[in-house]
Amino acid sequence: MAILSDENRDDVKEVFEQMDTELTAHVFTADNCEYCDETVELNEELAELTDLYTVEVHDMNSEAAEDWNATKYDNAPVTVLTDGEIRGVRYYGIPSGQEFGAYVRDIVAVSTGESGLDEDIKTELAEIDEPVNIKVFVTLTCPHCPQAVETAHKFAIENPNITSEMVESQEFMELSQEFGVRGVPQVNINDEASEFTGAQPPQQFLDQVKAAL
Repeated sequence: MAILSDENRDDVKEVFEQMDTELTAHVFTADNCEYCDETVELNEELAELTDLYTVEVHDMNSEAAEDWNATKYDNAPVTVLTDGEIRGVRYYGIPSGQEFGAYVRDIVAVSTGESGLDEDIKTELAEIDEPVNIKVFVTLTCPHCPQAVETAHKFAIENPNITSEMVESQEFMELSQEFGVRGVPQVNINDEASEFTGAQPPQQFLDQVKAAL
């Protein structure tokens, strides 16, 4: 049974018309993974809607998983969207529910290389010259989480020093407990350096990132 409805397919196909560069979804899976099969199937159905989207499925024990550091949280599924240059747009957990729209928009943003951020924010992001890790803990029913995820991923599109991770808190329960997640979206910057809850506008989000450096 297909994951996407006919209406979903029509809507996504229309959005995908904005794509202009080929990109790949690297999907990392493991045995006894509750949502790995669905994550692969979802991506394969998306790939049917455009010639610019390729899906590569890897085992967590593969060399690719090591190359992409997909095993860092010892759980799956993990998805990395890349055009070959952008490497910091990552999903830990299935990108469905409220996150599906963000995922589709992220695909387009990575394909075009256009974050849509204001020029002033782009200039500030370009000044970041050290590694930054942003975790956005979400649930698939949270209506405010996609905004936080997309903002974090836009930062990763603009600056290769930034790696931004959506983390589905229920699928990655141990990690959520480690970071004391009680409400979502919870954003952690460079692990314990900075933490805030809620979907903030890009400038305030960036101010939090800069304060953590």
